[in-house]
Amino acid sequence: MSKKVLSVLLVAAGLLGLAAAGAVAQGTITVALPEPLGIGSDMLNGFYYPIDFNSDGLTDFTFGASPGSVSLRTERANRVVIRLSPPPNIGGPVARLEEGFLVGSSLDPTCAWLSSDPVGGYVSPGEIAFATIAMHLSSGTLSEWPGSPGARGFIGVQLELEDGFHFGYFDVTMAAEAGGVLHGWAYHSVPNAPIFARPVPEPSTWALLVGGGVLMVWFTRKRDERRG
Repeated sequence: MSKKVLSVLLVAAGLLGLAAAGAVAQGTITVALPEPLGIGSDMLNGFYYPIDFNSDGLTDFTFGASPGSVSLRTERANRVVIRLSPPPNIGGPVARLEEGFLVGSSLDPTCAWLSSDPVGGYVSPGEIAFATIAMHLSSGTLSEWPGSPGARGFIGVQLELEDGFHFGYFDVTMAAEAGGVLHGWAYHSVPNAPIFARPVPEPSTWALLVGGGVLMVWFTRKRDERRG
């Protein structure tokens, strides 16, 4: 097998990066974390979880966890799909999207694209502006995720890059009691192109796919040598 073929297969499986497994397929850039990232807090302290969506060294979204809540900050002009609250309220909680949901410019009438700063529309560095994913207080629960152990779902996002806005999503498992894990994320490499929300492959799955691809190339080459 040529070094070029092997290199392409390794890159497709994300084996050349230690932080996350990434791949490009049909215009979709997928990042599967080697280990799911727990999103939560302790009884007294809150925590921030910055996410560099496209590996350019800039934080694009920040998960925030405090006792009783989990939220998302959309850095700069980036946006998230929210479930509209009834008037006169502004904005709403982050929507839980089902597998197969088409993340794009057109949304269900109950949803909307919004900055986590719904008034200003732009989140400046250090600004305390978060959109609620789940909130669980003594007075009640605000969440589209079920109670423990929670469920897997997707958070639609819009990422601003140099060539325009790109649609994508986070793949998470979340519980209404405010806590969950991040499995990874994906976005379309073409500006303004919609993307279907799908579970990101587990790193072990990528390894299996690469192993199968390597064997297929090897067997094909051997077969061609015998025919030659």
